[in-house]
Amino acid sequence: MKTLLIVDDDPHLLDSLRLVFSSIYRVLTALSAEEAQKVVAAGPVDVILLDVILPGLDGVEFLKQLRGAHPGLPVVMISGTPSIRPVMRALDLGACDYIRKPFDIDELRLVVERALKAAGLARRVKKLEERLAAGSGLDGSVSLKEAVEQYERRVIQDALQRAGGVQTRAAEELGTTRRILRYRIDKLQIKL
Repeated sequence: MKTLLIVDDDPHLLDSLRLVFSSIYRVLTALSAEEAQKVVAAGPVDVILLDVILPGLDGVEFLKQLRGAHPGLPVVMISGTPSIRPVMRALDLGACDYIRKPFDIDELRLVVERALKAAGLARRVKKLEERLAAGSGLDGSVSLKEAVEQYERRVIQDALQRAGGVQTRAAEELGTTRRILRYRIDKLQIKL
């Protein structure tokens, strides 16, 4: 079960959101950014709902700290402030999304789910890039498109060797491999 950390200075809102999300996630709560820092340090957190305005360290500054220590952790900002500036700053710092108070519970559930999915896809793409770079002998400084092209060249050479130089058999083998690779790239929605 994924862990959701909700950070807000309103204890009533925390209790309500704990009830809403407890059937979907393991829910942890914090009344301040300082308290949330301890929660994040104590164990794995999969997604954070973070209020922009908090006593002491505000939500945007806490997000800035999170980005340094946990760059891939999805954070959804909650904002009750009429100003959009702190929210825009949070988005610039890497917040996945934001939702305004008062919010619709179904919309909030959707936003949290979407943040988790986006973070999961980003982790999968990073792993695929690392595997591709490791399998191709690349050092990671090559773009994904170049890595795919180099991989395809190796596949062509291997197919010709296995087919004993018979180009038609090699082309059949290569075509199947290339279709599978393209299908997986398209399915993961990787932009080359």
